[in-house]
Amino acid sequence: MAKRRYFILKETGGGKLRVDFRSWPLVIVIGLILAVLSLIDRGGLDEATSVVEGQACTFTVIGTDVNVRTGATAASPAVQKLNQGDTVVATNTVTNGFRQMVGGAWVLDTLLTPVPGTVCT
Repeated sequence: MAKRRYFILKETGGGKLRVDFRSWPLVIVIGLILAVLSLIDRGGLDEATSVVEGQACTFTVIGTDVNVRTGATAASPAVQKLNQGDTVVATNTVTNGFRQMVGGAWVLDTLLTPVPGTVCT
């Protein structure tokens, strides 16, 4: 009698079913479970913008057509432009003269000034 396969289950001798750990469907199922768990852990599908108290503050853009970049270098691709007077929330992390914004993008720190009343380093 031929052994039957049921998605990620395989029939063994005696008619018992067991998980076949060498199947691609099992890999897909585990990947989907991990994806769902990561969405639950992050808080859903909305953009992650939560900030831990004391780790970010508000800045005003003082330059014109300020590039928001993917990395902390001038060679990193620009993904957005900010206008003078725009308000942004950024972290205290400054690397190579670029300040990291909440969400992971980077802006040249000299083109930002802290909003009055906030203490940012």
